[in-house]
Amino acid sequence: MSPIVITFLILGGAVAAFIWNKIPVGVVAIGVSLALYLTGVLSFEQSLAGFGDPVVIYIAALFVVSEALDMTGVTVWAGQQVIQRAGKRVTVVLVWLMLLVALVTALISVNGAVAALIPVGVVLAIRVGSSPSRMLMPLAFAAHAGSLLTLTGTPVNLLVSEISENAGYRPFGFLEFGLVGLPLLVGTVIIVLLLGPRVLPERLPEFAPRNLSRHAETLARHYSLEPDSVRLDRADGLTEIVIPPRSTFVGDTVFPGMRTETGELVIVAVQRSGEDIGRTRLKEGICFF
Repeated sequence: MSPIVITFLILGGAVAAFIWNKIPVGVVAIGVSLALYLTGVLSFEQSLAGFGDPVVIYIAALFVVSEALDMTGVTVWAGQQVIQRAGKRVTVVLVWLMLLVALVTALISVNGAVAALIPVGVVLAIRVGSSPSRMLMPLAFAAHAGSLLTLTGTPVNLLVSEISENAGYRPFGFLEFGLVGLPLLVGTVIIVLLLGPRVLPERLPEFAPRNLSRHAETLARHYSLEPDSVRLDRADGLTEIVIPPRSTFVGDTVFPGMRTETGELVIVAVQRSGEDIGRTRLKEGICFF
């Protein structure tokens, strides 16, 4: 059997494994390398050469950076800035969202940026009274346009740069793709603004999440708290609890300022029938947070 036929069979098996999705992607990738080596298509050195390729290492590092931005709350913070500053005009919100996802994509690639900002797009759509589909589709368009702003916008840019260098030409600069990407991004925004209201589908979800961006302020007014005492971020928040019948909390003693045993929850206020109370034993209908 010729090496070409063997390579196509191994490639077909890898595609089938990816579609089956029962075997980890890493195992499939290593299995392909081993299969090509064991069948004699590649030498041992050739089968391992890809793992030391600078582009492969760079792409892996991008995934690390993408996860770090998400775990540290950078993407969430950026989305909150858009929510606070964009107002409630659909056009302004849409432009801000598209520019944000293009910028994030330029840094961490398309998949990471879109996955991180989809919740932001849904919240913005609910806040301005628009259909989420009319926010999320432009978000995807802008993300792909933003992938051509920098060298790290997509792995394809890195591969093209490496091929150019291997062919004897110079590699592409970090911002050189922006010569094409920036006009493409501007054109994408203009097309979405002009044609979006006519061609974008308006699909309303059956179960849309509530807009809780002002929930902390609402609770603060309800419990007559000072504005400066309210915080709502990644580490701190406010939750109102109403004691239902047969709750396990019935009979517990609570008071404002009390901390739970773990020290992670502080009771700020306790109310009965809309009136603030101090130390009390919890009963049905008592509210605290």
